Amino acid sequence: MRHRSLQYINGITKEKIKLTTFNVLSAFIRFVKSLTNFKHKAIALFAFAVLFCLFANAQRNSGWEFTANIGGQAFYRLHKTKGVDLNPKNKIGMTFYCSATRLFSPAFGLGLFYQGSLMSNYYLKTGQPNDWTYHSVHAGGTINLSNWIYGYSSQRFYSLALRGNIGLGFSSNKESSAKTLMLGGGIQNRFALSPNLAVSLSIGITLTNANFDNTGSGFRFGGLYDVTVGIVYNIFNFQPTQKKPKENNRKASFIDKNTLSAKKNHLLLYARKAK
Repeated sequence: MRHRSLQYINGITKEKIKLTTFNVLSAFIRFVKSLTNFKHKAIALFAFAVLFCLFANAQRNSGWEFTANIGGQAFYRLHKTKGVDLNPKNKIGMTFYCSATRLFSPAFGLGLFYQGSLMSNYYLKTGQPNDWTYHSVHAGGTINLSNWIYGYSSQRFYSLALRGNIGLGFSSNKESSAKTLMLGGGIQNRFALSPNLAVSLSIGITLTNANFDNTGSGFRFGGLYDVTVGIVYNIFNFQPTQKKPKENNRKASFIDKNTLSAKKNHLLLYARKAK
């Protein structure tokens, strides 16, 4: 009875903690909305981010991963539409990419991703400029192949990670009609500077749907191709993977011990006979 009552009390405590966390987050969001000065909002968000990182760092068997990349990207149509097709040279524009991922192990995590930039091009027929800013917000997963296959090691210099995500792309220009569902993925090469900090070189592709080029052409698919460089910062308490000794080595050592003891017994028997 005592054991059941303790479980009941623990269940109530966990529910109270969940409610308290929700109330705190709701109060903080209302507080930020009440601020009229943009600088004050930025300071409040930065302070919350610092406290959040410290809280995540104190958790066991989990962690967080933050990335920030900048680079170049180009948009390509997968087929042409007469009259509204864009310049086939497809100018390269700047792009910014960042993410926050919750790590459940050194190899797997789920998170939120943001990517945005200025698309710069012009209509092929009229020569009219076609510049617009776009934003995309995604949810997806990350797999660190190196940690998955070889186990986590804080001394590893190079690691390879994959990401896949799905989300919504839209434009901040009032005159733009760019709004689409996006499906993306990428490869991230990481070069460690410390156990928690690494430089990343990423290659990504994002598949878009109709109207993302802001021409209203109604084409079916297009693709955003990007190459970016940036940093990856990890906050976790994972322990390095310990390799189990191979059974063959155990058998070999057992055989060696038996062989040595047999040789010793043989020498002792030979010495007795000699006496």
